[in-house]
Amino acid sequence: MKSLLFISTFLLCISGVQAASTLYETQFHQTSITTGSDFLEDASVTLTTPSTALSNNLAADLLVPNLQMNGNETGWTVTFSFTATQDIVLSSLSLGFQFVNASGERHSNTDTKAGTATVTLTAGDSSATADLSFERVQADKDGTPTADIQEASFNTPVTVSAGETFTLTVNAKAPNTGGTFLGLSQLNLQGDTVPEPATASLSLLGMAALLLRRRV
Repeated sequence: MKSLLFISTFLLCISGVQAASTLYETQFHQTSITTGSDFLEDASVTLTTPSTALSNNLAADLLVPNLQMNGNETGWTVTFSFTATQDIVLSSLSLGFQFVNASGERHSNTDTKAGTATVTLTAGDSSATADLSFERVQADKDGTPTADIQEASFNTPVTVSAGETFTLTVNAKAPNTGGTFLGLSQLNLQGDTVPEPATASLSLLGMAALLLRRRV
């Protein structure tokens, strides 16, 4: 009896716990965004302001909306759109933030510039948010610019069905940063795939049989 109780409890636990994995990752080159994922397709990006002409130097490898951040309390908004190729659960993300000057280059000063961002995930009638804060000295001691990569969990995981399109809207603000532009260097999405019912059942049965065999 104790064996059966132990096995039942164990199966209930493992059926609801999975380790989150990276479902999508990309680095930006202006508005160019690639999917490169077995879980997502049809990636696109929309800016509230036209794509900036900051295409030289560091900004060539960033997504930089054409909007000065200093004194701008509303910040800028970027929306990403994806279509899921299979059932997935999105639980967290990471974004890389980088400040540049009006020429698309790193700042010559070494003051610390900080900001915040709110990411809204929308899929059908479901939505969730994640809050991030970032801070970066513009250049390391050797003069190399480094993006500040921040990770945050959504306030609730969101399930996206195969064939369903979902959006990520990023609203970033850094109003006390001098004459600067703010760009994104990379985007990662973390979560889990949703196993087929038959596959999940077979896995649980297999685990049960293995446990019974070990305890006999």
